[in-house]
Amino acid sequence: MFAGKKIVNYKISSFKAFSIGALGVLLLFVNQAKAQQEPYDTILQRINTDLQTFVKDKNLAAEVSVNLKNLNADGSWADINYADAQYAPLKRIKDMATAYIRPANKWYNHAELHASIVKALQNWFDKNPKNKNWWYNDIFYPQAIGQTLILMRNAKVQLPADLEKALIQRMVIRRFRTGDGANTSDEALHYLYRACLTRNKATLDSAGKYLFEPIAITDGKEGVQVDGSYYQHGKQQAIASYGRVFAGNSVNAAFYLSGTAYALPKDQLAILVNYLKNTFLQTIRGSFYDFNVRGRGISRKDSLNSGMGGMIEKIKLFDPENASYWEASALRTANKKPADYGIVANHTHFWKSNYTLHIRPAYTFSVQSSSDRTLRTERGNNENILGKFLPDGATNIQRSGSEYANLMPVWEWDKIPGTTGRDYPDDEGATIHKDWGIPGTTKFSGGASDGVYGVSCYDLNYDSVQAKKAWFFFDKEVVCLGAGITSEAKESVTTTINQAWLRGVISRSSTAKGEKGFWALHDSIAYIFPERSNVEISNAVQSGSWYRINQGQSKTELTDKVFKIWVNHGIAPQNASYQYIVIPGITVEGIKKYNRSVIQILKNTAELQAVKHTVLNMVQAVFYKPGTLVYDGGSLTVDQPCTVYIKNLNTKNPVLYIADPAQEKASIQVQFKPAGSTIPKNITCKLPEGAFAGATASFKIE
Repeated sequence: MFAGKKIVNYKISSFKAFSIGALGVLLLFVNQAKAQQEPYDTILQRINTDLQTFVKDKNLAAEVSVNLKNLNADGSWADINYADAQYAPLKRIKDMATAYIRPANKWYNHAELHASIVKALQNWFDKNPKNKNWWYNDIFYPQAIGQTLILMRNAKVQLPADLEKALIQRMVIRRFRTGDGANTSDEALHYLYRACLTRNKATLDSAGKYLFEPIAITDGKEGVQVDGSYYQHGKQQAIASYGRVFAGNSVNAAFYLSGTAYALPKDQLAILVNYLKNTFLQTIRGSFYDFNVRGRGISRKDSLNSGMGGMIEKIKLFDPENASYWEASALRTANKKPADYGIVANHTHFWKSNYTLHIRPAYTFSVQSSSDRTLRTERGNNENILGKFLPDGATNIQRSGSEYANLMPVWEWDKIPGTTGRDYPDDEGATIHKDWGIPGTTKFSGGASDGVYGVSCYDLNYDSVQAKKAWFFFDKEVVCLGAGITSEAKESVTTTINQAWLRGVISRSSTAKGEKGFWALHDSIAYIFPERSNVEISNAVQSGSWYRINQGQSKTELTDKVFKIWVNHGIAPQNASYQYIVIPGITVEGIKKYNRSVIQILKNTAELQAVKHTVLNMVQAVFYKPGTLVYDGGSLTVDQPCTVYIKNLNTKNPVLYIADPAQEKASIQVQFKPAGSTIPKNITCKLPEGAFAGATASFKIE
C-alpha cells in the first residue's frame, strides 16, 4: 500500500458489452465461463482491435505507399542497416499489415501489398538481424512480429503457413528475465501473443503469470515503491520511462485477460490504479511529461509527448469509482481540455526516489535530486550523453506543458534548470563518461510533505561544487534558496533558474540588473529576486542536434531561440548564496500588485534555510545541523538535522510536519515556542523507519 494514499476497493464486473470512449470501437466480450474455456480467440480479438485503435487511414496509406515504392525486389529496404536494425523495418511491415486488413484503407485486400508483406517478412526471417542492444532482440522484435501475425490472422488472404510458423518460432527468446520490472512485462507480452497464435496453454500460463508479476510493492527492488515512485536499473527513479512501459503493459494485459481465468487479481489492480492515479498521470501537464521523470529517454525526439492513447480509457473499465478523474485526465492528455482541467492542488515528496512533485491548477513544479541511497540519471546505449547534472536539483516548471518539448538538442547542458554547477566553455563538461549505475554523492536529500504543501532540500556535493539547496512550496509561489556555494574549480559557478523555449517578450523591472528587488517575467512565469543578485538573462539562438545527446538520433543541426535566466556566482565562490521566488501564472500588472511581504525569507545559510508565508500562516525550514530558528517573537529548535514546517502557526492548534532527509534518525526532539508565549512546547517526534524512513511524520501541538 502506498504511504499516505487511500486504497479503495475495486469491483471487476462480468464483462458483457461496453464502449471504450476514445478507442472508438465496441468490444464484445464473451461471458466469463466461455472465455475461461476458450480464451485464445477472445484475447486475439482484443489485441487486434487494440492495435488498430487511433489508426488514421489516410496518413497510414500514404506511408505505406512510400514504403512499397522503396521496397527492393528481395523484400528489403535500401535505407535500413540490417546489421544494426532498430524499429524501422518491422514497424513498416506492421503498418503494411494494418493497412491491408482495414476496409477503410485504400490498400485493403490489395494483392501487391500482400505479396510485399510476405516478401518483407521472408527477408527479415532469412536475414535474422541481431542488434547489439539486447532490448531489440528480446523485446521489440518478438513483439513486432507477434503484432504483425495477429493482424494478418484477420486478412482475407492469410500468410503462408510455413512462414507464419517459422516466424512464431523466431519469437522465442533465449532467456526470460523474471524479476526485472517493466522488462519482465515487456517479454511476457510477446509470450501472450505467441500463446494465442499457437493456442498453447503452457505458454499462456507463463504469460499470465509474468505479465502481472511486476504489479507488486517490494521495498528497494525494481518496480513500484512504497512511496508510489518507480525504480528500474537499480534504485533509479523511472516513473515515466520504464514506469511508462510497466503502466502500459499492465493496463493492456488487464484489458486483454479480463473475464478469463488469467484476469488481474483485485489486490494487484489496486496497486496499478494507485500508481496510475497518484503518481504516473500526475507527472503529465497537458499532454507533456515532466522532463524529470523520463530518465535517459529525455534524449529522444518527442520523448516528452505523453501519447496516452487508450490507456486511460481502458483503466476506466476496471475502476468506475474514479470515472471522473480518468475522464478529466483523458481530456487533458488528448488536448481536448486545457492543462488545468480537473487539476486538484497536491504535493508529494517521493522519499525513495529523491523526487518532489508540486501541482497546482496554474502550474506544475518538480525537483529531482539524488542521494547515496539512489542512482543518478543514467547514460546507456549512448543515450543521455550530456545528462550529467540532471539529478542535481533539476526543476521542471510547466504551465502549458510544452515549455521543454523537443528543446533538448539546443539546451546548454551545464545549465539545466534549477541546478548549481560549473559554467563550462562547451557542453563537454556535462558528458556522462560511465554507462549505468552511477550512485549519488550525498546522504542529506529529502523533504517533508502534508499532501498539499512541502519543503525539499539537497546537499549538493558533486563535480567540485558544494551547495545547500532548498525549495519551499506554497500555492502561488515556490521559493528557491541556495547557500554555502563553494568551489575551487577554474570555471565560474552558476545557478540556472530556467532554460525553456523563448515565447514572446521578456519583461523585467526598471531596477538595474543585480540591484535589490529585481524581477523578470517570461511566458507568464515571474522570477523575483528579493536581494542583490548577479542575474543574467539570454534570448539568444542556440544550436545542437539530437545526435550529440543520443547517438541513435538524427545528426541534423537545429537552431532556435531559447529563454535562459541564471545567477552568476563567479569563479571560486566561497559561501555564496541565491534566493528567488517563482510565481507561475502572472502578468506584469500582477507582479506590480503582488504583495512581497507575503513571503519572508527568514534564514539562508549553510546551516539553516527558512521561509515564512504570512498568508498561509506557515513556517518551513531546513536544518542542516541542530539549531534554533527565531522569527516574529517565536522560535523553533531541533536537536537533529531535518526538514520541518508548522501549519496553523498562530492558532491554538498548530500542526508540525517533519522528516529526516538522511533517513537515519529514529526520533527528533523539537521545541516550539509560539509568538507571544513564554512557555515552549517540547515534542518528541518519532520518525518512520524501515521502508518508510524519510517519510513525513505529523504531530498536533496542543
